[in-house]
Amino acid sequence: MLWSIISACLIFPLFFFFASARTKGLNYVISFGIGALLVTVVLWILRYAYNLYQCKGNYIEAYSVLPSMHLKEMWLVGAICGSLWQMANIGSIVSVQFLGEGVGYSVVQAALLVSGLWGIFWFKEIRGNQTILFWIFSALVTVLGVLLLSQEHMHGSS
Repeated sequence: MLWSIISACLIFPLFFFFASARTKGLNYVISFGIGALLVTVVLWILRYAYNLYQCKGNYIEAYSVLPSMHLKEMWLVGAICGSLWQMANIGSIVSVQFLGEGVGYSVVQAALLVSGLWGIFWFKEIRGNQTILFWIFSALVTVLGVLLLSQEHMHGSS
C-alpha cells in the first residue's frame, strides 16, 4: 500500500497541473528530473549532517563514513539503468495521459509482473512450488484487474 501511495505521488503533479493547456505530460519530465536531483542532493546533505553529529563535529570522519558510490564501476551501468528507467517513466506518463489513470496506470503497474518473472526464473528469489503458484495466482488476478479496467474505460468513453 505504501508503494502505491509513493507511486501515485509521481503522477500527481502531472494531473494537478494538467488543467493548464500548455502543461502536457512530457513537459513534466524535466521538472521531475530536476526535483529528483534536488531531493537526492538534500538527502546526501542530511546524511552527511547526521554523520557529522555522530562523529562529534569531525568533518573528515563524517565524510569517510558516507557510503561509497563506486563511480568507476557503476557509472556506465547506472547511466544505462537510469536511461531505461526514464524511458519507462516517459512511457508511463504518455500511457496515463492517453488512456487515463484507471487503465494507463494499471498497465504501467503490471510491469511488476515482468519483475516477478525475472525474480522467479533468473534471480531465483521466489522458491518453492506453493509460493510460485501463489505468485501466478496473484499475477492472474492483476491481469484480470487490468482487463476489467480497460473494459470499463472502453464503455465509459463511448
